[in-house]
Amino acid sequence: MQRNLIALIMILSLSVSADVWASHALFEKLGVVPSRTSKEAPSFSLVNVNGEKVTLEKFRGKPILLHFWATWCVPCQEELPALQKLYEHSGGEQFEIIAVNIDRGNREKVLADIAKYGLKFTNLMDPEQTVRKEYFIRGLPTSYLIGSDGRLRGFISGARSWGIKDSENLFSVVAAKVN
Repeated sequence: MQRNLIALIMILSLSVSADVWASHALFEKLGVVPSRTSKEAPSFSLVNVNGEKVTLEKFRGKPILLHFWATWCVPCQEELPALQKLYEHSGGEQFEIIAVNIDRGNREKVLADIAKYGLKFTNLMDPEQTVRKEYFIRGLPTSYLIGSDGRLRGFISGARSWGIKDSENLFSVVAAKVN
């Protein structure tokens, strides 16, 4: 009996270790810096492009890619089509993309870029850059992975190609992971 219990504990330990290793390997492959501590994502309320107030808590229950961008940022412009493609493939149901634009007083240009790239995911305006400061955004594009439980999971600095299969796996890991 004791041997069986020890064997079961070892098997469970190995499977947890394999899952942790796999998630770290995926994070590394996609250039995600894992959060060092498990903490709640800073709450915020911003206005979307239609003038409606949107809170981060509205999306609780799904993994979130919180993406910061600007119209004048060339790498942001290069990344937006990949984000839209990812969202069209599996977003909305499995995860959410929330884009926060930090342009100051350039609403028409923001709307033009959203139309140009056909962005269907949530786009919020942060012209006072209060949320940008709350998330310590220094360069663009920058994204945060937020788990379905509202906790920060990782940080992504710079543009990504957002390959569909790897990204879906990433969001599955973020959805399942509970610290």
